Amino acid sequence: MNKYLLKGLIFSIPLLLYVLIIIVVDPYNFLNISHVISNDDKFRVIQRTDESSPRGNILWKTVEFKRKPVKNLIIGDSQGRDINTDLIGELTGEEYYNFCFPGASFNTMFETFWFAVEHVKPEKVYFQVAFMNYNTHREYDLFHFAQDYFDRPWEYFTTKEIFIDSFMNLVWVISRNPKVISRSYEFLNQQELQLLAQFRLDLFFKKYEYPQNYNREFKRIKAYCEAHGIELEFIILPVYMGVDEHLKSVGLFDEKLRFKADMQSLGKTYDLDRLSEIKAERANFIDYFHPQPVIMDSLVTMLWARGGLIGE
Repeated sequence: MNKYLLKGLIFSIPLLLYVLIIIVVDPYNFLNISHVISNDDKFRVIQRTDESSPRGNILWKTVEFKRKPVKNLIIGDSQGRDINTDLIGELTGEEYYNFCFPGASFNTMFETFWFAVEHVKPEKVYFQVAFMNYNTHREYDLFHFAQDYFDRPWEYFTTKEIFIDSFMNLVWVISRNPKVISRSYEFLNQQELQLLAQFRLDLFFKKYEYPQNYNREFKRIKAYCEAHGIELEFIILPVYMGVDEHLKSVGLFDEKLRFKADMQSLGKTYDLDRLSEIKAERANFIDYFHPQPVIMDSLVTMLWARGGLIGE
């Protein structure tokens, strides 16, 4: 009996180590027991790849928001990820939460809104919206990357991605190798960045169908906000002028104008995509769709500074 017990203990050691690593590292603070790795380090590790960033940001931010809800929200996709809420706080004296997720579709943004209103009565909600996702063929939902764990907490220990994230946290804090946490595009040369831009143009616009469902859901959200005294507004961020040139070449520029008209019909819309001096410079963008962080800070200041567009 003792021999079998010993063998059982030996065979259980890898499983115990597996569980212990997840408990101690807790890459999303889901368990909120151990804090040996800082939040800043954990959040950096989430951004490391195009695979980890979408699912990781969704789980991290929903867990964080659930514990400490904030009444002013910015909900969006990867374009708005670098909207600096600390800077907004300095400019306005108000606390905002950035609910912008890499890879987020409009469906994901809708689910995020309904999740948020379950936990707080918002005062202001800004949807950062983009034509690149305003397409029936871009209809998918990433919010399950958070909801699955809320519905079935044990999956935090049975999903391989959580263990991989825990392991990568250990690699980062031990090695401090910047390649562990750097976004993949940071290692691309100019030619590779251009190929990435073209890939994303094809990804977003190769097939297009006007999304009736999105418009209906926004009207539902608008009605909810009006009924509950929530200020609802929309932000359209600039894209590189090469996007507009591509849309004209494939006959979709009028659909982009229709998208903007839809947003304007729903509420006050800040269309920063009209800023031609920013759109004209390729260096202002990471790829064709995402402004550089320094440009994003200037846009935030333009919007929220005293006397800015939102403060008018």
